[in-house]
Amino acid sequence: MHFLNITVSVFVQVFLHRLVRFLLEICLIETDPSKYFYVAQGMLTIDGIDDVEEMRLTDEAFDILGFTQDEKINLFKCTAAIMHFGNSQWKQRPREEQAEADGTEECEKVAHLLGIEAADLIKGLLKPRIKVGNDFVNKGQ
Repeated sequence: MHFLNITVSVFVQVFLHRLVRFLLEICLIETDPSKYFYVAQGMLTIDGIDDVEEMRLTDEAFDILGFTQDEKINLFKCTAAIMHFGNSQWKQRPREEQAEADGTEECEKVAHLLGIEAADLIKGLLKPRIKVGNDFVNKGQ
């Protein structure tokens, strides 16, 4: 029985490491969490917390709740999009009050993960459409 427990444990570890590598790849994230502004604002490691075990429990909880594999992947993609969004840079246009993207790499990753066009994301953030009376206008930010 001890051998069986070890074999199952090794299988679970290999599976989880493959799952993590897969998620890193599809979520366009690196293994160093300190590279992500929003994540780096908290504690990156906590004594007594096993990240691999927590990942296993999270995946198991999603299964218990009836999430499909696609739904789970989309949740991770949304989380990764927020991580990338925290690294996006913005600047004010010279002599104007209008903001503009200071590089688009992170916004392109966010858009890809959310399944939208990067130009539409940036335009929606910088010039949102608002309703004024019966009309819609673009507001500069």
